[in-house]
Amino acid sequence: MRIETGKISNGSMVMGKKAAFLLAYVLHAFASFLVAGGAATKASAAGVYIIDTDKHADSLTIAQAVNSNCALCRPVKYMDMTKSFAVGRQIVEELKSRQSAGEVDFLVTLGMPATRIIADEFRNTPIFYSLTNREARDPKNTAPFVDFALRPPLALQLEALRTMAPDIKNVGFLATRQELEPFKAEASEAAKKYGLQIKFYYVEHSYDVPTGLRTAIQEMDALLFIRDRVAVNADTINYILQLTLENQIPTMGYTGSLVRRGILSAVMPDSEKLGEALGKAIQAYLSTGVLPTGLNDPSLYQLHINTAAMKQTPSVKAQAPNGMKVVMR
Repeated sequence: MRIETGKISNGSMVMGKKAAFLLAYVLHAFASFLVAGGAATKASAAGVYIIDTDKHADSLTIAQAVNSNCALCRPVKYMDMTKSFAVGRQIVEELKSRQSAGEVDFLVTLGMPATRIIADEFRNTPIFYSLTNREARDPKNTAPFVDFALRPPLALQLEALRTMAPDIKNVGFLATRQELEPFKAEASEAAKKYGLQIKFYYVEHSYDVPTGLRTAIQEMDALLFIRDRVAVNADTINYILQLTLENQIPTMGYTGSLVRRGILSAVMPDSEKLGEALGKAIQAYLSTGVLPTGLNDPSLYQLHINTAAMKQTPSVKAQAPNGMKVVMR
């Protein structure tokens, strides 16, 4: 089993076609697969491409797992935008050329930049997208366009928060009205499911955060932060950490980097399980033409917990909902 990789070099696409051309950073990880299973022949393999916004350990794990769990995909072709729109345009042109030759059957995009540039150009090609932070669907897109573990459902985040801190009854959300409004109905329904009371604290500017945060801490047992550059940014994060830890308030963020900074927890995709499920879903779609369902199963996620923050928050235990793995940071 092998995965082909591609990169842009001096304005041209260099696609690996043999194990010797595997990128150095995936060679060791995939070495054990090269002699196992037997890859599909080029004539029978579907043209499946993974376009990544920026290569990192999680995306490479997903690519490996897709390759391992989709026999019709092998070898999966991997392309890295390196966070560059110019490189993304070159990838688009290369894919169009390959599509004209009948070599593109399915696209997987990782990250919002890759998703946007690919979805705009390949409206009639099936696309699965992941590792993005918000809905990427375009009504003009006529192809199967499936969000795959787009973000952890708020119900799952609240369940994880309550599992860690069983005594909490009131959970606050601090963000701008623009970012919170789309989540209010979902949050209210999820809170009702778990017997929690929730309250929304709105800020308009970063300098509103201290006042809003102090009020929320006085009234709430825990805080859940959604992605909002006004509420959580380089200017506010230290104050958020200081005040919540001093008051022993359990917090849930939305990225691993926030957990590493000191936020207590975050529900994150489990890259290996996500890639495994994605590979099986693509295999099923290529075989049957039926779009997958149930792609946001709790088992596709991990609960990341900051060890130091947990020690400073006595009400918290290192435990997660059933099926979800705990990762201590």
